[in-house]
Amino acid sequence: MRIASVIAAAALALFAAGCANRTGDMTIAEWCAADAGRADTDICKQHTDTEDVRSSLGQRIAETLGIANRAQATADQAMTRNVVCVTRTLNRTRAGSCDPGYTLTGCTQTRYSARAGGMAILRSVSDTECRYNSQVLEVQVRCCAMGPNPPPATMVRDTAPPAPTTPAPARTS
Repeated sequence: MRIASVIAAAALALFAAGCANRTGDMTIAEWCAADAGRADTDICKQHTDTEDVRSSLGQRIAETLGIANRAQATADQAMTRNVVCVTRTLNRTRAGSCDPGYTLTGCTQTRYSARAGGMAILRSVSDTECRYNSQVLEVQVRCCAMGPNPPPATMVRDTAPPAPTTPAPARTS
């Protein structure tokens, strides 16, 4: 029984060595192209399918990179423009608006209370103003202008978001 196992193992090793050296020093593409009858073999069919997928993916990647490069160029062009943004804080109002020459980019209710009716519902937003369904205690309106000489802004609390009032916790190790 052991001799039969050894002979079977030797035959399997010789068969595997023969399969491993089937193409010699040729690539699969060269081996398939060397004989027209090999085009119907499984390895040649698989190689053709793999090459088709590879070229299709290459085209898709090139298209995607082209779109990404155009988006990056647009973003770079936008970053070269002078943009000035201001935050207006308005108290006890139903609407937040921007000064002439500024465009509304954000509208947030920052203070409310249950006694005053809680959170209000934002009803409409345009390039110049936002409106709530009822009066709110405080609303912050973010307005931006582009260009080298933006118009002056009125009722501006600060030009950057406020810093947190609570200090950061101390690190423990």
